[in-house]
Parts: sequence; structure tokens; C-alpha cells
Amino acid sequence: MVSLASIDWSSAPSEDRIRALKVAPSRQVCAMARAVRWDATGLDVISWISAQQGVDLGSALTLFLHGDPQRFNDVPRNAVAQRDRRACSLLDALCQRINAGFYLPDPARPVSEPDRLLAYLRQQREDTRQGLPRRWGINETVLAPLLTDSQIIARRKGRQAHRKTGQKPGLFGNLISPRFG
Repeated sequence: MVSLASIDWSSAPSEDRIRALKVAPSRQVCAMARAVRWDATGLDVISWISAQQGVDLGSALTLFLHGDPQRFNDVPRNAVAQRDRRACSLLDALCQRINAGFYLPDPARPVSEPDRLLAYLRQQREDTRQGLPRRWGINETVLAPLLTDSQIIARRKGRQAHRKTGQKPGLFGNLISPRFG
């Protein structure tokens, strides 16, 4: 039996990595979700990890952000280079699972880079405000359990600034504003 400790992750075939992950505890699978590289050798592992119910929301978001979704957010699906289509497909699946609530939050496993997540969400809101299409929109309501009090306050201040300029919140803003601010 192959174990996580016995594998050279830089050279082992993806089949060996997945075999080791299948017998690993969920905390190790989550750790791998945060560490796996989004290159041609890691895509099979990413596909397997992203389909596991034991992966928590913070690890899934970290995995999603490590896939660098900003690179492809403005690119139409049919214009993505062939070499990047598998990565985009995995980002599609991750985003759908995140938004569907497939991954449960675990307070012990927050997002590895919260500032990067908040920047992504800010850009998402700005693009939405400008009417720009996005390929991967994260449902912020799903993220509420992971956001700290200071992050929630910062988000509220951002909404209040829009309200001061006379802009009205959209339908989505009206739906979540009673819950968050």
C-alpha cells in the first residue's frame, strides 16, 4: 500500500498519489488540497480531491484560488486554449460545488489566503456592478461562516460607501443585506 509519506510528490504518477490519498485521513486530503500544484501532473489529483465530501470549504476555496481563476474569468469558454481547458473544467466544478454548499466550513481550516479571497470577491462585485460577465462567481452567502468579524465589517463599509453615492443595492444585495448588514 502506498502512503502519503512514501511518495515523492514531484515525480510520482498521479495514480500513486490518488491511491495514497484514498487511504489518507480527511485532514491530510485537505492539506494536499492546499498544496497540490495546478500543472499537468496535478490535474488528476485535483479532480479527485475536489470530488471528496471530506474536503472543507476553506481548503476548497484555497484550491480554487490556487487555480488562478482570474486568468480565465474574462475569456469566453470557446476561446480558452486547448492546454488550459482541463484546468478551466476543474475550476468550473469547484465553483459549482462551492456555491452548492458541497463543502462544509471548518473553523479550524480557514482559507489560506483570506486577502486574496477578499480581493477576488471585491473584483467580482465590481464586475457585477459594471455588468461585466464572469465565468466563476462565488456566492458570498456560502462564505459567511469563514469570514471574520473584521472582514464582515469591511464588506459592510464597502456597501455603505455605495449607498452614500446614491446607488441602490441590486436584487442580490437586497437578499443578503438583512443577513450581513
